[in-house]
Amino acid sequence: MNKNINKDFFEKIEQRAKRSLMVEEVNLNTQLYNETISYLKKQKYIKFLEINKILTNNFLSNYPFGYAIKDNNNNVVGFMGTIFSKKIHDNEEHVYCNIHSWIVDRAYRINSFLLLTPLLKKKIILTAFTPVPSLVGLLEKFGFKKININYKIIYYFNLLSPKENNNFTLEKSDKIIRKKLNRNELKIYENYHKLPYEKFIITNNVDSTKYIFVITSKVKKKGINMLNFFYISNILEFRRGWSKFRAEISKEFKISFFCQYFFNDSDNALPSNMFLSRKKKKNIFVKNILSNTKLDILYSDLIE
Repeated sequence: MNKNINKDFFEKIEQRAKRSLMVEEVNLNTQLYNETISYLKKQKYIKFLEINKILTNNFLSNYPFGYAIKDNNNNVVGFMGTIFSKKIHDNEEHVYCNIHSWIVDRAYRINSFLLLTPLLKKKIILTAFTPVPSLVGLLEKFGFKKININYKIIYYFNLLSPKENNNFTLEKSDKIIRKKLNRNELKIYENYHKLPYEKFIITNNVDSTKYIFVITSKVKKKGINMLNFFYISNILEFRRGWSKFRAEISKEFKISFFCQYFFNDSDNALPSNMFLSRKKKKNIFVKNILSNTKLDILYSDLIE
């Protein structure tokens, strides 16, 4: 048999598992939603607070926020979270689904693959950025491709230093941000507007038509507060101008450590010549990625 499970074998094991289990979509404001939340609060594998932070990132209301496995007694015995989103590439809209929080009771884990089956039948781009090691083999059997993502942390000194350059203004006003952004950026802003992340623009005071739209999250790693840049509208200009507006960003958020996930060096927004910096790689998994697709971590569980 090939590395990927062939279609006939896939259908056979699926039908066998469905004799005793069923998979259902979990949508907001339904009875199954209440049952699933109750299950997630009771399970001991992942802290509910960690899962719930991700569940609030629901960007397409007509798509499920997850899938549940139920046994013959109609009890929830497993769950897999999903973050659906739509992105434009080459003027075409594509549906993405990021998988997270894959939990199945120990007695039913041999049938964990059932949670994937509804997604495998859809024409969508699938990502799994944080799979536990025990699920990696399963993802690969179902055709997920392993690729690398980079994670970088830098430290900026002189937290209390004055502005290094007054040619740039950091602006957090909702009204000003909306007025500046183009159509695609405005859609991203709207999606994250009510979520607990920091949204701002860096405006060039010499040429007011030039700006950089940024979304970040405040995270804590090993007791250290960091600012995680997960969306930057103009990576190149941000990297070029970092030395000019880094002090303003540091003072605004009272943070000296900055971090970013990125796939390619061209997407690296943070400078490489910092004295205190660290870079590491991790594996993530994707399926149905088109050749012209530019990956990022928007609408995923890598955003903390």
